Amino acid sequence: MRNILYASDLEQGSRVVLRAALEQAAMSNGKIFFLHVSDQFHRGNDDSFVGFKLKKAHDAHLESLKEELRTYMKQRIHNFVAEELNDVEFNEDSIEVVVRFGDPAKKIVDTVKDVEASMVVMGDRRVNALSRMFLGSTAQKVIHNITVPVLIVPISNTVASSKAVDKNGI
Repeated sequence: MRNILYASDLEQGSRVVLRAALEQAAMSNGKIFFLHVSDQFHRGNDDSFVGFKLKKAHDAHLESLKEELRTYMKQRIHNFVAEELNDVEFNEDSIEVVVRFGDPAKKIVDTVKDVEASMVVMGDRRVNALSRMFLGSTAQKVIHNITVPVLIVPISNTVASSKAVDKNGI
C-alpha cells in the first residue's frame, strides 16, 4: 500500500488537486494523508508563557483548533467524494486528516517522513516561471528538500471542477 501526502491550502481551485491525489491513491490502492498547514501558532520563547498553567491552557487551545480544522476538513472531503467521485472508487476511510502549524514547506517535508509517504500531491498557484523565480513558492521549496516524487497540479483562478464551480476549495 502506498501512502500519498496531499497538501492543501483549502483555497479555491484545490478540488482539481484533491482529485489528482485520489486518483493516484486509487491506482495504487493507497492511503491519503490530507495535510493542511496553518500559520505558525506556538508560544515560542515568549516570556508571557512562563507559567505552567498558561502553557497547558495554550496547548489545550492549540489541540482544540487542530480538532476543529480536522472536523471541517473531513466534512469537506465527504462532500467532495459525494459530489464528484462517481467515476473513482475510493473509500473515505482511506483518508487521514493531518493538521500542523508552521512553515508549510518545512511541515510538508516533515510530514512525508512521519507518515512514510511515497508521493506528494500538491497544487501550485504561481502563474509563470518568472513569478516563481522572484517570489519562490512552497512547491519549489518542497521539491528541493524531499526525496519522494512530487506531483504538482497547476491551479489558476479560472479552474473549475468538472461538475460544479469550486467556491470554497477542498
